[in-house]
Amino acid sequence: MDLLGVGPLELIFIFIIVILVVGPRDIGNTARSIGKFLNRLYKSDEWKSMTQASRTLRTLPQRLAREAELEELDSIRNTLKDATQELRGTRNGIAADANAALQLDLRDKSARREAMHSWTKPRPSKEESEEDPPTPRSEKP
Repeated sequence: MDLLGVGPLELIFIFIIVILVVGPRDIGNTARSIGKFLNRLYKSDEWKSMTQASRTLRTLPQRLAREAELEELDSIRNTLKDATQELRGTRNGIAADANAALQLDLRDKSARREAMHSWTKPRPSKEESEEDPPTPRSEKP
């Protein structure tokens, strides 16, 4: 069992040295004064700034790595924005081509429809055909 990185034999050795240095009668007073000192130390502004600096130094590598990743992410985001704009331009071009093709197809359909209707017009009866001979269609060169 380790207490703050100190094993049981080491702890006994520390107690023996304290008894020899301070003496068995003054151990209580010495412990009380050490406790008061530590309490004032922990509540002092210097201790707080020192622990804040220590915490900042411990988290510095992670923070720097995060900032480096953020820069990479920004460059990737800008690349993706450029690619998105390029794709939008391509999509708009394709849409314009598709609309033009659709318009041509609609014109072709209406032309075919008119051609079909001209073939499906009712034929004139024999009496009408004798009076007005059909005019031949001329082909355009």
